[in-house]
Amino acid sequence: MIIFKYLTHSTNDASKFVKFIYLLYRVIALGMLVSQAWLGRGNNILIVLLTLVLFEIPAIIENKFKIMIPDILEFVIISFIFSSTILGELSDFYGHLPLWDTGLHVLNGFLAAGVGYSSIYLLNEGMTSIRLTPIFIALTSFCFSMTIGVMWEFGEFTADHWLNTDMQKDRIVQKVNSVELADKANTVEHVKKIDRTTIHTKDKKNIVVKGGYLDIGLIDTMKDLFVNLIGAIFFSIFGYFYSASHSRRYKFIRNFMVTKKEH
Repeated sequence: MIIFKYLTHSTNDASKFVKFIYLLYRVIALGMLVSQAWLGRGNNILIVLLTLVLFEIPAIIENKFKIMIPDILEFVIISFIFSSTILGELSDFYGHLPLWDTGLHVLNGFLAAGVGYSSIYLLNEGMTSIRLTPIFIALTSFCFSMTIGVMWEFGEFTADHWLNTDMQKDRIVQKVNSVELADKANTVEHVKKIDRTTIHTKDKKNIVVKGGYLDIGLIDTMKDLFVNLIGAIFFSIFGYFYSASHSRRYKFIRNFMVTKKEH
C-alpha cells in the first residue's frame, strides 16, 4: 500500500522508482542467467532470456503505439513478470508458497482486464459516429482477460510438452471418474479412496505414487482459470461503474489504464 501511494503521488519520483525497479530486476535476472549457464540448465536459461525480453515489452508498446503506461501499472507488470518467472519458476516460489501461483493468476486476470478495458475505452473516446455502452466495454475487457488467461495456459502446456517443464503442476487426487475404466460402454466408473498408484515405465522402473492418483495438470489449469476469472470480474465491475459515472470514487481505475501520448 505504501508503494502504491508513493507511485500515485509524485510523477517524477514514481518514474525514478520504476526505473530503479527495472534496473534491480534486470541485474537479478542477469545474475540468474549466469548461474543457470554455469550449471548447464538449458531450459532455465530460456526462461531467463524470455524474462529479459518481456521486460522490454512495456517500452516497446509505448513507443510503437504512442501511448503512456501509468507508473503504477508499469510497476505491477514488471513485478508480475519477475514474480512468475524468476521467483516462481526458477526460485520455486510456486512450490514453497502454495498461494503464490493463485495470487499471480488473480493479478493476471485483473491486469489483462485493465489492458482490454483501456483499449476499448480509448477507442470509444475517439469515436463520434457510435458510442459503446459501459456494459459493452466491461464485457469486452472481461472477455479479453479470459482470452489472455487461456493463452497463458496454452503456453504452460506447450512448455511442459516441448521444454520438459512442469508449469502445469501435478496434484495428488483420491478419486477418478472415468469412462475408460468402466466395464460397460458409455458408463462412468467412479473410483474412490485411491490409496496409491504405481507407474511402470518401459525401462522397467516402478514409481509408486503414495496417497492417490497423480493428476498431471488438469486441476491446476482449471484452478488458474477460475482465479483469473475472479480478477477479470473484479476489474470489469469497477470499470463499468467508472465508464457509467466517471465518479472520483472509481478514479483508482485510471492507475491501470493506458492513455494516448499528448503531442
